[in-house]
This record gives sequence, C-alpha cells and structure tokens, in this order.
Amino acid sequence: MVKLIYTIIYYMLSPLMCIRWFFKSLKPPQYREPFRQRFGFVNRHVGVDIWFHAVSMGETSGAISIIRNLLKTNHALKVVVTTTTPTGAKLLKQTMGDKVIHYYSPCDLPGTIKRFINRINPKTVVIMETELWPNWIDYISKRNIPLILANARLSESSAKKYELFPKTSRRLFSQISHVLTVNKADAKRFNRIGVKSNRLLVTGNIKFDAEFPIENEAVFYPYWNDSFVWVAASTHQGEEELILEAHKKLLKSVAKAKLILVPRHPERFSDVADLIKKEKFSFAKRSNENLWQEQHQVLLGDTMGELLLAYQKSDVSFIGGSFADIGGHNAIEAAYYSKPILTGPIYYNFQYLFDSLCEENAAEIVENSDELAQKLAELASNPERTTEMGNKAKLFIEKNKGALDKVVNEIQNALS
Repeated sequence: MVKLIYTIIYYMLSPLMCIRWFFKSLKPPQYREPFRQRFGFVNRHVGVDIWFHAVSMGETSGAISIIRNLLKTNHALKVVVTTTTPTGAKLLKQTMGDKVIHYYSPCDLPGTIKRFINRINPKTVVIMETELWPNWIDYISKRNIPLILANARLSESSAKKYELFPKTSRRLFSQISHVLTVNKADAKRFNRIGVKSNRLLVTGNIKFDAEFPIENEAVFYPYWNDSFVWVAASTHQGEEELILEAHKKLLKSVAKAKLILVPRHPERFSDVADLIKKEKFSFAKRSNENLWQEQHQVLLGDTMGELLLAYQKSDVSFIGGSFADIGGHNAIEAAYYSKPILTGPIYYNFQYLFDSLCEENAAEIVENSDELAQKLAELASNPERTTEMGNKAKLFIEKNKGALDKVVNEIQNALS
C-alpha cells in the first residue's frame, strides 16, 4: 500500500518534473539534460554487462574507480552508467570517454524503469551508496537481475525513517542481492531494517582508494599566491550567509584572507553571486576570467567539475551541508589533498568519517560563523599546525585503503 501511494504521488508530481526537465534541456550544454532519457527513451543495447547508477560527482568518482578495475581484467566489458546530475555526467565523460555508455537516470515510474531496463538489458545492476528507488528495485527484482549496493551508507536518521514502514522496508531490502557497506555501523543499521546478514559485507569506503589528479592550481585562479585561502565546498541555501559572515570577521584579523565559495547546485550560482554582491565583498566568478583581479576577497566557483582544483588552491577546507540540515558532504577529496578540514555540527550523513578525522586531529567541528572565523584565524596564524592537520588527513586516507579490491571481487562474482 505504501509503495502504491508513493507511485500515485510520483505520477501526480510528474507534470512538474516534466516542466523542470524541459527547461533544463534548454540550458547551455554544460547544464543540459536530455529530456527523453529521464523517461527511459534510450538506445537499445545487446549484451550490457553492468548498469552502474551514481547520483553526482562523489558517487560517479567511486563508480569510475570500480569500472577501471573491472576493465583491467575484462576489456570487453560493456558498461552503462547513469547519473542524476550534469556534474556527474561531466566527470564521467572527462575520465572514461567512450569506454562506457552514459545516460541520465530514469525517473521512478513503473513504465519508465521497465522501458529503460528492457532497452539496456543489464546482467547486473550496481547502485552507488544508497540511491534507492522502489519501482526500480521492484522491476530489477522481477527480472531476476542481481542488484548490488556498493559503498553503501545509511545514517541513523534514515534508518529510523525506514523503520516507520517496517513491512515495506523489509520487502524493499529483501530484493537487494548484496549490500557492501562502508563500515560496521552502517551494516548494523541495514541489518536492522531488513537486510539479512548473509547479504551484508563490510568492505570499507572505496573513496579512500580513489586517485585524484594533481594539477597546477594556478589554472583555477592564478592570483592569491601569498594569501591565506580557504574553500567553502558544496554549500547550500542558508549556509552562504554564515560563511560570508565568517569571512568578514576573518578579514579583520587576516587582511589577506581569501574565500573560494562553491555552491552545491549550479542553479544557485546566480543567487549566491547576488548575495556576495549584497554583502559588499569584492569578488570574481571563476567562469569569467577576464574580470579576475588579485584584490578580490571572494571567488565564486560557478563552474562544474572543478572542486578538486579549488581544494588544491586552498589552505583549509570547510565542508558544506553541515550548517544546513543536509547532513554534510564527503570530506575525502579534501583529505586526499592534505587539507585541514572544518565542518559544521550537522554531518550525520558522514558521521563515521568526520568523527574519525576529528579523532585523528585532522578535522574540527565549528558550531557557528563565530567559531568558523576564529578557527580559520588560528590556522592562518599557525601554518605549522595547518600543515600538521593536513598531513594527518592524508595519512588517514592512506590507512583506510583496500575497499576497492573487495567491492570489485563481489561484482565479478555476481557477473560469473
């Protein structure tokens, strides 16, 4: 009954989704989403071995690591990858080219997912992390296609939501062949809501195994070489005000402080630019290099797929989604580049990661804009401590590698 109600509501909302996707299809190429793909109208394929689904850049990066390792032992493997966002699509195209087939993810309507599955005919489906769509899972199960959740995470708050509908949740999770979790705590939560122990395996987080490019950060922004630069990454509505307030306070004690502000969603770039202007900062846009000047106090990261360059350019990283009730975002990329990490108090989506980084003295929690400004000022005045925190963050990454081989092995077993 719950699934039926969910599907009816989805059908009712589909006209609004159509309007949204239609306008996205009219945007410039870097933001454009093929409208028809959202309803499963893709090319017909024969012999697709795996369908990977990833939401955005983080999940896509993980999928790429798995795919590269699978292709090492089987060059003929035919792979379809779906992403939800243009940023994920761009990363996939840049790194994999024509080695995989990309589509935008189909919406969760019964007819749509049936059409999509019947056209690509995958032998195995791998969903990155915990992107669970009931109609997807139901039809995949009906087709007897093995379904694997890789790098799976489940926060306590999400687990409690599933527990509100115990019969529906148990049926949903009983249709998943294997759940490969990032840690024991996540495995226990999956088990609690209906995944049997024999379908659970703690593999660790494959993002620790990812190899990110080391590039010349001057390409991102050639100025600010003698400044204290901090990045606020993947920010959400309501956070930018606090971040800009912290930067304003920081400038009183660290005159050469510079901020790279990178909103999570491209559709908010314009609004955030207006906010920066309203707060009377001198600023530039990453997308408009003709107007770059050294004296700018803020650089708005309004391009896609360049967050890694922003991390490299920075001295300290603040991870967004942690001042707003989003639950935080992944800090592994920042740690990979040996950056001290700051987070707000709301990071339940990555509880284990941030708690571990804090235990290693590689990250610190700030409760508000005052504490953020204070902590940034402390790090700016103590470069030795900044370097030490960054080194500990990188060491934490190195100590936690090894998950990728386990995940790849499980997927190979499902294919055989």
